[in-house]
Order: sequence, then C-alpha cells, then structure tokens
Amino acid sequence: MIGNQNYRAQRSTGNPPSSWCNSIRSLISQKQPKEAILIYTRNRRNGGTVIGAIPLVLKACASLSMVGFGKALHSEILKSGVGRDVMVGTSLVDMYGKCRDIVSSRKVFDLMPERNVVSWNAMIGGYMRIGNTRLASILFESMSVKSSITWNEMIDGYARNGDMTMARRIFDSVPVGLKNVVAWTVLVDGYVSNGDMDAAGEVFERMTERNLYVWSVMITGYFKKGDTVKARGIFDGMGSRNLVIWNSLISGYAQNGMCEEVLDAFSRMRGEGFEPDEVTYTSVLSACAQSGMLDIGKEIHQIILEKRIEMNEFVLNGLVDMYAKCGDLRNARLIFEGISLQNSATWNCLITGFAIHGQCTEAIEFFRRMEVSSVKPDSITFLSVLSACAHGGFVEEGLGTFSKMEKYGLKPNVKHYGCLVDLLGRKGKLQDAYNLVKGMPMMPNDVVLGALLGACRIHSDAIMTDCVLELVRKMNSYYSSRDDDDDGHYVLLSNIYAASEKWEMARGVRVKFSANGSKKPPGCSLLVLERI
Repeated sequence: MIGNQNYRAQRSTGNPPSSWCNSIRSLISQKQPKEAILIYTRNRRNGGTVIGAIPLVLKACASLSMVGFGKALHSEILKSGVGRDVMVGTSLVDMYGKCRDIVSSRKVFDLMPERNVVSWNAMIGGYMRIGNTRLASILFESMSVKSSITWNEMIDGYARNGDMTMARRIFDSVPVGLKNVVAWTVLVDGYVSNGDMDAAGEVFERMTERNLYVWSVMITGYFKKGDTVKARGIFDGMGSRNLVIWNSLISGYAQNGMCEEVLDAFSRMRGEGFEPDEVTYTSVLSACAQSGMLDIGKEIHQIILEKRIEMNEFVLNGLVDMYAKCGDLRNARLIFEGISLQNSATWNCLITGFAIHGQCTEAIEFFRRMEVSSVKPDSITFLSVLSACAHGGFVEEGLGTFSKMEKYGLKPNVKHYGCLVDLLGRKGKLQDAYNLVKGMPMMPNDVVLGALLGACRIHSDAIMTDCVLELVRKMNSYYSSRDDDDDGHYVLLSNIYAASEKWEMARGVRVKFSANGSKKPPGCSLLVLERI
C-alpha cells in the first residue's frame, strides 16, 4: 500500500521536495520506473505534498503495467482531493489506458471537471490500444480542438490495428499546419509494421524533412523483408548517423544470417567513434552464435566486461546462446546458473545448445528443471527437447514431451511433427510414424517426408516405402495444382528423394525443374578472414 495511516493530506499545489522529485523524474527518463516508485514510496512516509510527483509516478506505473499500484495511488489521490487537478486526472486516464483497464480510464475521463487536449489524446490512445477504433473515432470527431499529437495518435492507432486504409485517410486529412515530420514518420512506421514496404518507400520518398528515426524504420523494415540490398542502400544514403542507425544495420544483418557483414559493420562503427551499447553487443553475439565463431564471441564477452556494459537479460541470453551454439557448454551453463531470473529465452538457449551438440540427457534434464521453475516452456522449448529425444533415441520421453504441449496450451507445428516422425523412424516404428504423418493437421513438408522415406530405406521396408511415396505424389499434386507460379515444390521433392538416397528420382525432379527455366538460389559458406 502506498503511504500509511499517518498520511497528512495537504491541498497546496506546490511541488514535493525538489531533491526526490527530481530523482524520480531522472529515473523515469533513464527508463528505471521501479526505482522511481521506490523513491516515491520511501519519501511519502514523511507526508507532505504529492501533487507534483503524482503524474511522474503514474507514468512509472503505466510503463510497468502496474495497475494495482496505480489504483492504490488513485485511492490516495481521492483522499487528498487533488484528483480535480487536470494534470493528475489526465495521468490517471493515461495510466489506466496503458494498463488496458479501459473501463477505469473512461470513468476517470468522464468525471474530470476540466479536460484539455492531452486528456482527450490519452483517452483516444487507450481505446486504440485495445483495438476499439470505433470509440476512438467517436471521441476524435467530438473534439473541438485537435493538436498534432491527436492526429498522430489516430494514424498510429489505426496502423497498429492493421487498418492502413483509415490510417492513410486520417493522414491525408491532417491540416497543413499540423502535418509535421512526426506525422509522416508515423505513417511510414505504420506501413513498415504492416509489411507494406512499397507504400512505406513511396511515403518516405515524398518526405521533405526526415528525422533519424524514420531512416531507422526503413532500414529495419527492409531487413525484416529480407531485402538486405535496399536496407543497405538506405543506410548508405544517409548524411549523418547515430548509434540507433548503426544498431539497425548490425541487428538487420544478424537477423538475416549475414555474420561477416555484422562484424564488418561493428568494426566500422567503432572506427567512426561510436561506442556500442547492449543492443549492439547482443546482435554481434547472435552473429557469433550463428556462425560458430567462439573465439570472436569470447573477445566480445571480454569487451563487454571491460566496458562494464549493463548485463541485462538480452546480453546475458546472448552470451548463453553464443557459448551454447558454439559448443562451449561449460561456460554457457556457468552464465546460465549465474542469472538470478531466467526467462524462457534463457532456458531455450541452453536446452537448444545441449540438443544440437548431442548432449540429449542434459537437454531433457534441464527441460524437467524448467517445468518445475516459474517459467513456462514455449514452442521453441518443445522443439529443442523433441530434437534431443530424436537424436538420443528416447521414444517414450519424446512421445511424453509431445503430449505435454497441450497442457501448456501449445499447438504442435510441422517442425514438432517432424522431430517425432524422425524419432519413430530412427527406432524402426515406421507404421507409427506413417500414421502420425497421415494424421497431421497440416501438409507435411520435405523434412517430414524425407525423414520417413529415409527411415524406410534404412530399415529396408519396401511396402512402407510405397505408402510414403504415395504421400509424396499427393504433395506434388497439391503444389502443382496451385496457380502461384511457385516452383518450390520441385525443390521439396528433390530434397525428399535425396534424403532417402533415391538419387535417380531426385535427378529426374531436378531435370524437370531446370526444363521449366527455374533456378535454385546457390548455397554459400562463411569464411572469417580476420578477427575484430
């Protein structure tokens, strides 16, 4: 409970003691809302005026979604009588809206004796946040005075709810004097978030003024689409850059598996005088993990320690992932055990590391530890454990793990089925594997059918081979009947036949593939020529 029974309300509108009020403001600007709330509760025990600190503390509650704490503070506000202050009321509307308690937010809004445009904006933002664009629009139309933030809130709200038609319509209606660079940026961001890079590019090119954020959005958007050339083109077209821009480039390369480019950009960034932060190091560690560059990963770890970079959850998970995927499971485990509060990503990094390096028993052991912890396994966890069971030949454990997915509210995807098919096939349970494939709620892919056909070859089961080939033919017929000009099914077929060492059939598919004028993108390998 905030405060205590000896609370002495003072109705003055002065600020609380400047020292701790400024400390609260500083901590919130540094994104440390928990510490801000602790300072408030500690100093509030001495009583005194609270009105100046209330909006700050409510902002901290909103950022942490601490609606219970916010309600306790609301109760104090009502007792002290400062709830009539427009800034306090607006902060309550905003806090409840950001905590998705829209009923309480609207109740405070309706009871406010005085509202300003910020109050209306907060209420509109609350409705947009829960997807109620209709009520947000009604409020918007009711406003006698709209600020640029009002228009931007509407554009962003429609964009976040996937309605870019309305977002564009609102943008086109913005009065000339209010259509600033932020409005243009919000629209570009909306198109990028909804995956429409063509429209985003069109708006971006029309902008007469651009801020660094919109450049970052465009770079990130192209990388998410896999268009690394255009992403790099945007980066190269900039006159000046900041750390966020460099991080967009480095993380984009990492997400697309371009590990050499990650290290090159990292080196260039440092050469231009930019100090990497937690985001930078997390991306570089990801590149090291993907490419198995343990030595460079260790160098990055050493730099993190020397520079005293904050060991937040992303950096720590990046270290566990890097060591685990590079095969240094001892260090991965040491870092894991030293983390005070592991999340699902932390557990997944270690379990996956054990699984891919053949330490199947350890992977299963950590899965059991995870189950009794406060962290809930997710889809990735189950995929790693099923992979470990497949490689270790643990049939009963694999079947039991697969059946647990329902308990955690998870639906198996084709990869989970693939692991189970692989497990059953390796142990010679071909009929069980075949029945599983037949009962899959989705179309089996080349990995699933290739594993099953390969198992038939290993166990010399000609009858089952014919049954599986019939499934392959059905899959081929399914893809061939689609009018999407996609020749990908030829690659799938070839992969299936190759996985089961049916080389003549694989060659026949590739001949047909080539006769159609299709080309398969060439594979590539990574060679690290020098260290950082």
